Amino acid sequence: MIEIHDGHFHFSEITNIPLVNEEGIRLGKIKDYFVNYEEVYPSVLAIQYKKNGQFFYLNWEHVKTFSRKKVVVKNEAPVGRSRTYPKINTPKIVTGLLAEQFADPMVEYPAIGKIILDKQIVDTSGKKVVRVNDIQFIQVGHNLRVVHAAVGLKSMIRRLGFEKIISVLQKITTLRPKFLDHETVINWKYVLAVPDQSVQQHVRLSLSLEDFKGLHPADLADILEDLSNKGREAIFRELDPELAAETLSEIDPDMQINLLKNEDPSSAAEIIENMSPEDAADILNEMNDDRADAILAEIDDTDFHDEIKYLLDYEEESAGGLMTPNFFSFNSKLTKEESLQLIRNNPDEAHHNGDIFITDDNGKLIGICSFLDLLITSENLALEQIMHKDDIKSVAPSEHYGEVIDIMNKYNLVNIPVIDQEEKLLGVVFIDELLPWILNEK
Repeated sequence: MIEIHDGHFHFSEITNIPLVNEEGIRLGKIKDYFVNYEEVYPSVLAIQYKKNGQFFYLNWEHVKTFSRKKVVVKNEAPVGRSRTYPKINTPKIVTGLLAEQFADPMVEYPAIGKIILDKQIVDTSGKKVVRVNDIQFIQVGHNLRVVHAAVGLKSMIRRLGFEKIISVLQKITTLRPKFLDHETVINWKYVLAVPDQSVQQHVRLSLSLEDFKGLHPADLADILEDLSNKGREAIFRELDPELAAETLSEIDPDMQINLLKNEDPSSAAEIIENMSPEDAADILNEMNDDRADAILAEIDDTDFHDEIKYLLDYEEESAGGLMTPNFFSFNSKLTKEESLQLIRNNPDEAHHNGDIFITDDNGKLIGICSFLDLLITSENLALEQIMHKDDIKSVAPSEHYGEVIDIMNKYNLVNIPVIDQEEKLLGVVFIDELLPWILNEK
């Protein structure tokens, strides 16, 4: 029976301690622990120790007593020699955050300290990227399980071995920093380990899409931007095309290209198709022509393909490059009820800055009608009887974004139509497309 003298341990407290057998013969010094990554709260499978420069392991079932001072194992305990732990994998699908369904019956697990300590992890609860300073274990029956990742300053001080020194200083002075009062930890079920070069290629830690579905794309974008290139790509690969598209729209342009560069044209096209035409055009505009053409050729939606091609004809910093083809443009002869039915039939064309742009039979912009004007009109009038047609502000497709911002600011506009020399309506620039330029994020 395993005797554990304290049910609460930190990795920093239970490494670099002696490993002995029942007769007190020293076997080596404990360096790390192998755990079962298939579990939400991984149980310790084996202890890794080092002797004469070589790494060995002993299964946890052979541990007799365990404390912060030393670990005693049974005399007859068989010894394995490896830097990894060979685990027989049962044919099942597992769902833990660090789980993986391996095709091979035998897998080589890396030690947990090697994977987690001083590495980036995603805190899916706090929606941020942090570095782990320590790992917290608790006793559950005869097992030792991982329950928390420690990320605060207190855990760093303990890991560096300064905890006792700080404690002595506190006793002889009045100094009592608040950060020493509480341990900052993350529940292990919210920990998402990010693979890097230190993890063997044949051991991939599972990154489940379910872990990201509750995150806002803007939060997910922040997480990706804080990760290393390898970690960023590992997570991005797990996103479905819709979430990948929403997240890409929130990310720095250079990073957008880097995330898509390893996608084959078909997969990249599937992501692009879930973006707005203007965002898609912005990304393709940053790629070399061959790569952009290869992705465009894989886009099945003909209308979407044509919209992007149209936008790519304009410079990114111009009104033409910023405008969107997703807006409501109706002929002036349509009635209120006909217009409302078209809106109901095409809800995806709606924009939260709601105006309807009214054109004549030749596509010339002749008026603007707000959704509110349409709704409060009691009679079923034609749009030409409801629209506002005086002093309509518009810009040419070649207008620089700076001029567009100045005009919209001067007249307090949330959108502005883009027209050609014949006053035909080409598109609309909405204020949210200008925000990155206003905030100098472009």
